[in-house]
Amino acid sequence: MELTELLDRLFLFYGPQGWWPLPSRAGQGIRDDGGYLKGPSVIFGSNLEPEATQARFEIAIGAVLAQNTAWAGASRSLVALSRRELLDPSSLIGTSREKLHACIKTSGTYTRKAAYLQNLALQWVELDRGIPARSRLLGITGIGFETADCILLYAYGVPVFIADAYARRIMTRHGLLNEVEARNYESTRTKAEKQLPLNAGYLAEAHALLVEHAKCHCRATPSCKGCPVEHGCRKIKRC
Repeated sequence: MELTELLDRLFLFYGPQGWWPLPSRAGQGIRDDGGYLKGPSVIFGSNLEPEATQARFEIAIGAVLAQNTAWAGASRSLVALSRRELLDPSSLIGTSREKLHACIKTSGTYTRKAAYLQNLALQWVELDRGIPARSRLLGITGIGFETADCILLYAYGVPVFIADAYARRIMTRHGLLNEVEARNYESTRTKAEKQLPLNAGYLAEAHALLVEHAKCHCRATPSCKGCPVEHGCRKIKRC
């Protein structure tokens, strides 16, 4: 099964995922109670409208908070930051570490992430003057490949494939990656981008669908019953 076919089947099964979720806007307008859009994923792009500017910063903060933890924990941290009016760079920079720790405990490794967030906030105004270079984001302490690419894709509409652990697991089980490629983020990203449309909306939906499938079926210990893409999966015989 080709990667495009796999993604088509996931879309038919799960439907649009409405990423990137913005918990601070949960229940408002076209967003549901979790902050997800009630429809296809939307890319904000580099326009300077206040809503887009604020959304980009929340996306960047969320991408850092989501590192090595479930989105549920990161989401609760974002809600806490929003309630304390800390989802803007100046407020985040000016708050105490103690207050920040209390807000983001649910995202795990909160002392480290607090330092990352304030460092990002210090550089945000300059970063957000246009579309930041990937190398510029990667030069910021606490931002690796996956976090940088999430910011570029969802906040600025840069078409990049998010080659996270979920994507690599699913692609490996379907024979789309070998074991060497699967251990390397950049190798996976490059290979996927050669096979997929370089369209930001498509790649955002692809990322969200792969995450959803990894949570529902293609777990570390797979749950294959009812899997929409079991055909061709190398794990199916062991489920």
